[in-house]
Amino acid sequence: MRVYFKDFSSKISPADPASGLKAKYLIWGDWLDVDPDPASAAHYIVNWKSFDARTNRVGVQHYRIERARCQDEALLEMIFLDVGQGDGCIVSVPDGNRQRTIIVDAGEGTNMHRFLKWKFRYTGASADFAAAVITHPDSDHYQGFQPLFDDSRIRFDTVYHNGLVERVSTARDDVLGPRQSGYCIQLFPDRAGLETFLSDPATRGSKRYPKLLWTALQSPARFADVHMAAIGMGDMGADGRTYLPGFAPGATDASIEILGPVPEAGPGGAPALPTFGAAPGDGGYDVGKTKNGHSVILKLQHGNLRVIFGGDLNRPAEDRLLRHYGGIAPGAPLGDAVQQARGRLGADLLKCCHHGSADVTDEFLDAVHPFAFVVSSGDEESHVHPRPEILGLLGKKGRGARPLILCTEILRSTPESRKLSAAEVAKQAELLDAERDAATPAERKVARQRLTDFFNERFRRLVNVYGAITIRSDGDRMMVAFRKEAVASGSPWQLYDYRFEGGEWVGKELKNKGSH
Repeated sequence: MRVYFKDFSSKISPADPASGLKAKYLIWGDWLDVDPDPASAAHYIVNWKSFDARTNRVGVQHYRIERARCQDEALLEMIFLDVGQGDGCIVSVPDGNRQRTIIVDAGEGTNMHRFLKWKFRYTGASADFAAAVITHPDSDHYQGFQPLFDDSRIRFDTVYHNGLVERVSTARDDVLGPRQSGYCIQLFPDRAGLETFLSDPATRGSKRYPKLLWTALQSPARFADVHMAAIGMGDMGADGRTYLPGFAPGATDASIEILGPVPEAGPGGAPALPTFGAAPGDGGYDVGKTKNGHSVILKLQHGNLRVIFGGDLNRPAEDRLLRHYGGIAPGAPLGDAVQQARGRLGADLLKCCHHGSADVTDEFLDAVHPFAFVVSSGDEESHVHPRPEILGLLGKKGRGARPLILCTEILRSTPESRKLSAAEVAKQAELLDAERDAATPAERKVARQRLTDFFNERFRRLVNVYGAITIRSDGDRMMVAFRKEAVASGSPWQLYDYRFEGGEWVGKELKNKGSH
């Protein structure tokens, strides 16, 4: 039976005090698999699934919890995962006692795949997700889906994309397909058209994005549909707005509106997306600006909490969205759009666009006007994300006296080194011997790559633990949680507690040393 932890932060004890297990620290909304306690009608026995990454196995440990500390109703949960340079968020929408989970982008490496194995403990079983949302075809947003799509234990009801599909091209300018009169005119709204297009191996070539989509298309039992997400391409609500299918108001406990991309009638009247150049309104065409600017933009609402997932929007795209939702003409000052656009773009939390890039308009931040920001960025990249001046701008544009700025890269730092266990030392020696004894250059290359993967895996696990930002809410209360890098005593969690009072979210940092 599934229940959820009701305390904001506390711990539970082993069912058997002689088991040697340590007390387990929990936070509000943690889901628990429980059975009745045969020794006490006031307690449950918790079947805690423990995932061992080294053996890739799940074991069960038993704890005891008072029934009064549990609730049946699920919370909204968002985990902004540290995927390095890129985006990756796990959104679990409450649906009564259960949650429907959507993966919004997955970074570039394997962090998302490994985190999901730990989070859902599906090793040896299966994991069913409502949707995979690929906001746009940039590798630091989509490539992390490949190990998920390759994993036969994972199933997605629907894979959503922004309609622009990269393909093999003789010129970089043609990578997004044909253009006419300032529009990208080849979009793929449904599965059938996309499958026909990608069925030609020459179109896919060695490009990674077509390979990813083709993987999903070739496994209909695990991917029921592959579909474009855009205005007019989803569930139409009674308010005339477009919602992610299955997440319109009333369909579940939280709604997810699609704010972008916004197709127009192109040459011939078919849906098309305008090209973007280096700056708003310059009429040019830049591949990166165009595919980033047409990111799938989602607005989630649960009770009084509103969240916008900003993809990789840039200044030309923000300019267009503000004019669209603000109802102003192309030549009008952009600031004139802010007040009206806030009715659609206004939110309490913004997943910042493009990892804290400087390619942002002040007016877009004015329209969203959140009290909290999440920036997803990584190390070892040349973009200097998040830009220092943008962090200052976020603080200036956020609501309240002290806006909350959360950055995966800032909240996480890793040790310069990590001591290997005895088993890992033995594995390292085995891999070194294999490289030394390789008979051919090809064998040596394979052995060297295995050695590299061995060390990368151990470093990335450190990154995975401490960069994740967890946000949970019932619509009137919100928790912000992330792991401390070192724990002197008490809980390993750093917590913020927000409540919706008098039409605004107000909160405080909790000095967490155990129970609250």
